[in-house]
Amino acid sequence: MVDKKVIIVCFTFPPVPGIGGRRWAKFSKYLLRNNIDVQVVTANQSYKKPSDWTNDITELKSQKRINNFDFNYPHFLSKSASNLIDKIGYKLSLYLVKQKIKGNIYDKSALCKNKLFTQIIPLIEKGYNNIIVSVGPFFYSTFFIELKHTYPNLNLVLDVRDPWTNNKMAFGYWALPKERLEVEKKAEELVAKGFDKIITVADEMGEYFVKKYLLKTDSVQTINNGFDYDDFRVNHNHTSNHTIVFTGTLYEKALDSFLIFFNQLNTLKTEYTFHFYGEVHESILPYFKGSDKLFYHEKIALNLVYEKIAESDACLLFLTDDLTFSFSTKFVEYLSQNKPILVFSKPGKTGEFVNQNKLGFQMDNSNLNDVLNLLKNNNPSTYDISSFDVKNLTYKLIDLLN
Repeated sequence: MVDKKVIIVCFTFPPVPGIGGRRWAKFSKYLLRNNIDVQVVTANQSYKKPSDWTNDITELKSQKRINNFDFNYPHFLSKSASNLIDKIGYKLSLYLVKQKIKGNIYDKSALCKNKLFTQIIPLIEKGYNNIIVSVGPFFYSTFFIELKHTYPNLNLVLDVRDPWTNNKMAFGYWALPKERLEVEKKAEELVAKGFDKIITVADEMGEYFVKKYLLKTDSVQTINNGFDYDDFRVNHNHTSNHTIVFTGTLYEKALDSFLIFFNQLNTLKTEYTFHFYGEVHESILPYFKGSDKLFYHEKIALNLVYEKIAESDACLLFLTDDLTFSFSTKFVEYLSQNKPILVFSKPGKTGEFVNQNKLGFQMDNSNLNDVLNLLKNNNPSTYDISSFDVKNLTYKLIDLLN
């Protein structure tokens, strides 16, 4: 018998591609399998290639549980200007959003309130009193405070995947004019104080909200990203092929961490080769040219990603300076295959975690050669990874629902 109803609001959701849809495609699937009545509300976006996690929404789609809304953001600002019409459209659209959006003009959710409510309000009136809003993008979370005034019995849960106004890597917050940043800061405060609960992907992100807005500690909880056994077959047989892999996206702001690795690599004589599968920022691509140890293979299908990880001897993780505490999707994918994780970053929680639990090594400016030698005789970790299984993490989420 279904006794809990929940609306998941996630701006980007499969089949639209993007890592932003992964977390809630997984949780929605397992909520439904746990007899929770789930409705997903997501932005209506065009795409050329489907998400890697489209299979996760099969049950939701077949039961017609995915509801789309138009978000009213100019499409000219969502693509590169390749011709005269696009360039004119871009300039006119930029002028328009600067007039309409007082905060971050690149937040695609900032103009969607009316269209969003046409999907949300009918569900509320059918008894869906739990609403989980995933951010970023961020500004659309402010609209739910208005709904709380009209429907005071709502249980509003904010899911924070990325930092908001203190974000130094994405969404352009570090470059906002002061007056626009102030609008975003007020929006963040409104949401932090107005939502019933906040969940984040890292303790440090939750502590930010508790300290800045004097929230009760029991109203903020960490629910990590998780791996999903539906994505791969467990490989118990591994023969070393002297390959170390990176999968996913290597961001421009991770360049300093990449250079900790690259500057040592050029001085080594090693049988290991290093293979990058995914997206690498154009500023980092030149480092791959002419190397006999470093290879870039572009993006591959998710099943092949897991195969490459399973076949490797270790995996590379490059963290930006502001996210040295991150247990990212990439981290849990590596963890699921029981591979040593080489963390290139300033010292932080992630590196400490892998060192303490013998899951890998915190790397520095001089230890790559020593670590590669240790890998030759490395035994698989005995760490219990079940707490990172998304199926188990779902139970923590269910406990937050009314």
